[in-house]
Amino acid sequence: MNERLQQLLHSLTTERDDFRVSLHLLEMEAKQEWEKAETKWDNLQLRLRDAGYKLQLETKEEVHDMGEEVDKLQHKLSDKVADLRVEWMEEIHELGEEIADLYQKIRKRFK
Repeated sequence: MNERLQQLLHSLTTERDDFRVSLHLLEMEAKQEWEKAETKWDNLQLRLRDAGYKLQLETKEEVHDMGEEVDKLQHKLSDKVADLRVEWMEEIHELGEEIADLYQKIRKRFK
């Protein structure tokens, strides 16, 4: 029984570590996407400053498109975080059930 509990705890630790890695990768991906958006923003600002009002009118659509890209990124990240949360909650729930079953077996053995 003790060995099974150790296995369950090891599984839970592994799942926790995997979740951390997934979150870190998601954070890195978000940072890369944000850096791309920042680069576009910086380039756009330079072009607006250099070309003046005429360029501002010409880039109106680009500003709109960039806003849409930011919205898409926000939704993409929200969806990924929600998916990860559901997945990990299910895993934790299953491990909790296994631990509860093992606990009941241990209690029966010592009655």
